[in-house]
Amino acid sequence: MRVGRILFPIRELGPGQRLGLWVQGCERRCVGCANPELWEKDEKKEIPLPVLQLMAATAFSNSSLDGITITGGEPMLQAKELYQFLVSLKDVCRDVLVFTGYRYEDLQSMNDPDISALLSMISVLVDGEYIKELNAGARLRGSTNQRIIFLDDSKRIPYENYIAADDRHIDSFLADHGVISVGIHPQEFLDAFDQGKRNS
Repeated sequence: MRVGRILFPIRELGPGQRLGLWVQGCERRCVGCANPELWEKDEKKEIPLPVLQLMAATAFSNSSLDGITITGGEPMLQAKELYQFLVSLKDVCRDVLVFTGYRYEDLQSMNDPDISALLSMISVLVDGEYIKELNAGARLRGSTNQRIIFLDDSKRIPYENYIAADDRHIDSFLADHGVISVGIHPQEFLDAFDQGKRNS
């Protein structure tokens, strides 16, 4: 499976302490995207599924993790692999949050068995393309057109409490090439970051 990065524990993309998985590859190329480096379907980012499953299972067994957040990139482009990945974690992870640029109704109308199988493993889906002009800093949503859809209604209260708390922060991780900043960033932060890259 093509994976851009794996980070844990993250606290800003869903309630509790979470494993974050960013898939590699997206065809949408939304203006103002926070992760344009994850657009290309880079074959050098391939991780054999058994290796990825072992990495995630080890993280859950050695850390106090409450769930997994999958974003990207576009997760639905690797629906079959993600379904297999999540099946392997079903005994240790019961909260799966997925971000997708597709609308939920469009995913359903595709009648794709791999996407349907993946949807069956997802607790909460954040759907819809990112629209830069609608970035209002909402928690869990990059832009206000996106929706938070509870596919497992038992997760509604923890997520609603998490959203209502509105204590947004950014998780930062050191990497070989600098710092990885994790969270729902307001557009002014993304613009300033992009301007800094152009000036460097």
